[in-house]
Amino acid sequence: MNQPNYEGKGAIALDVLDHGFVALRNMSGPNRRPDAPFDADDIDPAQSARMSFDQMDSDRTRDADLKLADYLMRNWHTSPFEMVEIWLEMKMPIFVARQFVRHRTATINEVSGRYVQLPAEWYIPEFVGGKAANKKQGQEDNLDKPTQEWFRHMLDSQCGISYNLYQEALERGVAAEHARTLLHLNHYTHWLWKQDLHNMLNFLRLRDHSHAQIESQRYAQAVDRLLRQYLPNSMALYDKYRRLEG
Repeated sequence: MNQPNYEGKGAIALDVLDHGFVALRNMSGPNRRPDAPFDADDIDPAQSARMSFDQMDSDRTRDADLKLADYLMRNWHTSPFEMVEIWLEMKMPIFVARQFVRHRTATINEVSGRYVQLPAEWYIPEFVGGKAANKKQGQEDNLDKPTQEWFRHMLDSQCGISYNLYQEALERGVAAEHARTLLHLNHYTHWLWKQDLHNMLNFLRLRDHSHAQIESQRYAQAVDRLLRQYLPNSMALYDKYRRLEG
């Protein structure tokens, strides 16, 4: 049995790609919930919205709060959903990470190649797409298997060479911040990502979509699966009002 990619503690994790993962480390809302896995719940946006009437702690039923959450999502009242925050630990190829930082509402702390020696881990795709015929970006299922195998072999070989050079540079006394420039964009990086629920749903809306790069889709799908375990009503509202078709 293969070992899971995530080796940390205290988080719920899903493996992604060959060495990556997404781990749900924490979620928080405006209320403490000592008996629950996280301090966040589907009713938090509704309770936060009631602050507008100075009724945040009013004695409302859960059904009433969920009904209000539906109204808020349907009418694009976004700030109540920003009151729920999500912490994710993620390990991904550098080229995927650079796509994700386009979502500038996240707070990120990334492992630094200036301080630690980076591990010998790089991404080799199981499937290699061919150049799309009618658009400048993206891929199509039109590349013959011998060419795919050639590409995978060359990529792995080049990454191995570059990592050996990286190690040699460190041994020769090259500063780590310069030695790391020998590594490829498919080398893995590792970070902690904090995002509020509203902007996390927008992230899913764009990255879990057929127009996104397939590797980015895989990470977004892992995030989606984790959130559905603990915020099922919020994710149902996302499906109902926000998810893009395609």
